[in-house]
Amino acid sequence: MGAEWDRSVRDPGAGPYNAAFDQFPDAYDELRAAGHMARRRAEFFTDVVDRSQGSVLEIGCGTGALLRTLAARRPQRRFIGVEPLPNYVEFARERARAAGTPNVRFEMGTGETLDSVVQPGSVGLVVSVDTLHHVSDTAQVVRAVSRAAGPEARWWAMEPNRIHPYVWAYHVFTAGERTFSPRDFLRHAAAGGWQLEERRTMYLYPSGVAAVPAWAEAVERRLERRRALAGAVVLALRRS
Repeated sequence: MGAEWDRSVRDPGAGPYNAAFDQFPDAYDELRAAGHMARRRAEFFTDVVDRSQGSVLEIGCGTGALLRTLAARRPQRRFIGVEPLPNYVEFARERARAAGTPNVRFEMGTGETLDSVVQPGSVGLVVSVDTLHHVSDTAQVVRAVSRAAGPEARWWAMEPNRIHPYVWAYHVFTAGERTFSPRDFLRHAAAGGWQLEERRTMYLYPSGVAAVPAWAEAVERRLERRRALAGAVVLALRRS
């Protein structure tokens, strides 16, 4: 789920926030929480959390599937998710209460308006997953994230890889979707005081795949290093 959509999509008469899922947070949560890709995503960001310090902020957290998993796995850490859809935020809060994870909270807001829900300099790790390609003012989001982040903070961004043919077609022709330009984002990030530390690509199988055998996952982990075959690009940044 994106932190901020472009003006045409945000217009109530122009289109939805999250394609067919706006009014169905339970269906969206199932999409994000179940399956092979969701398992690998949770595994990946658990390691990211373990290699960071301080509070964890996710912008565009959707229904909170990822943060709830991380909060359950790492109860000693504090997590906050920011999401513009109020029904998604309420859904995330209810699921967090049911799961018994008081170390995670969810607030309504966008990447541009973090100041209203996050204390300046309070975040050690920023996570954004499938969010930045929805942003209409990347520079403003970077400035807001920079204010929220502490001096040694890290920012891990995972976005659709637009040079993959299927990914490109989906994000060009699906309502409410846009392609993501790593170059443009990194330019704004550098201007906002962030330095690229690591870049990789991930995923061979689409999100609808429930599970794959061990040999198929081993193949995925090898072939996803080839950018044209991978579904996502991952960027790791450090406050410079």
